[in-house]
Amino acid sequence: MPARVKLGLVGCGSHAWMAILPALRFAPIDLVAVCDVDRERAERVARAYGASAYYSRHQDLLAGEDVDVVAVVGPPALHHSVGLDVLAAGRHLFVEKPPAPTYREACELAEAANGRHVMVGFQKRYARAYQLAMQATASNEFGRPSMLRLNYSHVRTAPLLEQLAFMSIHALDLARFFMGDVVAGMVHISERGGQHVIALTLEHSAGSVSMLSLSALEPRLQETLELAGESTLLRVQDLAELTVERAAPNWTDADGTTPAMMSSWRPDFTIPTDYNNSLILQGYAGEMIELADAVLSRRPVMGNIDDAVQAMRLVDALARAPVGFSRLDLG
Repeated sequence: MPARVKLGLVGCGSHAWMAILPALRFAPIDLVAVCDVDRERAERVARAYGASAYYSRHQDLLAGEDVDVVAVVGPPALHHSVGLDVLAAGRHLFVEKPPAPTYREACELAEAANGRHVMVGFQKRYARAYQLAMQATASNEFGRPSMLRLNYSHVRTAPLLEQLAFMSIHALDLARFFMGDVVAGMVHISERGGQHVIALTLEHSAGSVSMLSLSALEPRLQETLELAGESTLLRVQDLAELTVERAAPNWTDADGTTPAMMSSWRPDFTIPTDYNNSLILQGYAGEMIELADAVLSRRPVMGNIDDAVQAMRLVDALARAPVGFSRLDLG
């Protein structure tokens, strides 16, 4: 029988119910036990997803169950406090984003890892459209990334730190995912009735640039990513469509543009396959597959606590930035 990961879950709220637990079926993961301060909710989740035990105290789960990984899904303070206990108990850890309320506390989780896996829920890295876009960047045709333009805007979310840590952190992580470490930045922040609009320019270690629009004054969730190479442009719209435009960078060649220089991908919802499942498209299944494979093969996990620390470093710098234009203080 192939090896499988034994998982315990702390936090049985709506996000765990809708996104994390359903995604487990895509990975070699067995849900062993669950925990929630609401014991009735923990029991309901255990019955629905086949866990053999349920608890109202995470300490009892850690003491009483043989699990490889504990997933903590709740508010940031829970991620931090329970995460430290999980690591102290010698288990691997998965936490939703943000991994802690502050940059300093995220660093504490990183320091406590001590060789254990600590994966953070940056599921957009595993969204199918972004995975296909990343594969396209590896081609000789694409060349080196030159510029990333990313709009990640949404409905009202206040205060500023909540907008940054709960929502904008996805965009900050995607910028690092595609372009590498951030070495400098400029930002303009405006405030409208307690809501914030952020225009952010980041310089990356390879010399490339990202331009991010992060607003809490737009309808629903607007997510568009454009990544330019040396003569190719990748465009991802709302995780549901990837367009690749190919053209030589000279004006004379642009006159000869043809439909053959453009290709696109989108899911086919008329076919009930895993590839068209929303958990695959949004990345929740992919992050569970990554977690299990990293634990079983004993290799570093992608989207780990070090990535989260760098994202929280940017969150912290943006939260400290004044209204108006300023250079980003990365500490």
